[in-house]
Amino acid sequence: MRVRVTITPDEIKPDTKWSLTQGLDTIGVVERYDWPAGHRLAGTPYELWTPSHTSDTPVPRFATLDEAAAAADETAEHRARTSDLKPYEAHRETYRGSEITITFHPATAGDSHRRLSRHTATIDGRSADCPSGPVETVARKLRQKVDVQRADEELLPKLRPLTDALVNAAGRPGWDGGAAPETGDVAYVWSRGMYRRGLVVNVARTRATVAYTTATNPDRVHRKADTFHELVAG
Repeated sequence: MRVRVTITPDEIKPDTKWSLTQGLDTIGVVERYDWPAGHRLAGTPYELWTPSHTSDTPVPRFATLDEAAAAADETAEHRARTSDLKPYEAHRETYRGSEITITFHPATAGDSHRRLSRHTATIDGRSADCPSGPVETVARKLRQKVDVQRADEELLPKLRPLTDALVNAAGRPGWDGGAAPETGDVAYVWSRGMYRRGLVVNVARTRATVAYTTATNPDRVHRKADTFHELVAG
């Protein structure tokens, strides 16, 4: 079962060397050697080095980079079929009172499936959407999720009393003519087919973000950004 291979030029030799990756794994490195015309290797200038290669076997050679990538994919699939690697805990930390756990899952393959290596994550024992990338990147982004959760916890008591929704906000004052709201202002923002009332939590050059809750789900904080003149004072 073929899977797409990501081909990335080398930083030092971008024209003659490439790394091949799938999921979190580097499945091979390809190097091109420009042999002189007539040399016996001139027709196969691309050498493929994979984690499965051993010193007692010749390095496989190919006519094109795509052929080398396809061979690396085939080797990676065989390795996934025969590997006895098991998922393992790659990282655990406590951040702002929350326990973050990241688990590494190796690549697997069978007759009817193939899954690339990946991370999964939990925050306080609950499954969390896991960003892609190395463990350090995943951990940093999960800390940001915790930061948002803590901000939401602080906002909820302020947002619940403001919960309101309007179908039409015509005639209500807003921020026109270059005026801008300030953080903490009460405002309506158009979201999910209605004007939702909440608090301005961030102000950029031309847009502001409003946090709000809904009557049907008062325990969840939603955020919506819009231009100043589209907001309505609350």
